[in-house]
Amino acid sequence: MQHNPFIIPILDILKNAEQRVGEYELIRQLEQQGFDFGVADHSYQMAVFRKHFVTMNALYELQTSLLNEGIYLSITALDIQMQATRAASSSHEISDQAEQRVRDYYLDWSNLHDTTEQDVRDLLDSFWNMYFSGDKVSDALGVLGLDESSDWAGIRRRYQKLAGQFHPDKGGDQQRFMAVREAYEILRTHYN
Repeated sequence: MQHNPFIIPILDILKNAEQRVGEYELIRQLEQQGFDFGVADHSYQMAVFRKHFVTMNALYELQTSLLNEGIYLSITALDIQMQATRAASSSHEISDQAEQRVRDYYLDWSNLHDTTEQDVRDLLDSFWNMYFSGDKVSDALGVLGLDESSDWAGIRRRYQKLAGQFHPDKGGDQQRFMAVREAYEILRTHYN
């Protein structure tokens, strides 16, 4: 098994954290401390994937070792924290199969080494398609006062009209402008 050099600095950050830490904050603190993720020769998307993978691998390694000391490391993207358990345990039952699959994925270094640029693009496309599907698109169309029969040209025209109407520099409502802009971005991703 490959050794993850980020285990000790991550443990140090978590021990000294005054509140819960998210993955982004954890990576940011590691970079501020001068830790190099070795991503200089990679595209932005691949660099983000590699930083994420190495960080998650270290967290799941820590989760296993801390359980032996009676500490459970709770891991989600926005909330990483150590919690005391009632009794030290050599193993922890992962509550559902999906959580176990995620854990197994990040503990297998071959998933880092075998992942290609195209794999990362496909993964991101899948995420954004899921994120911007159905309800989000309908809601965004509603913000612009449009329906599902709208085409991209009609969406752009409607956005330009509403953006001009609500733009703060033209005396409009900033919150309404931001809602219109967000709706436009969602629809731009979905329609283009």
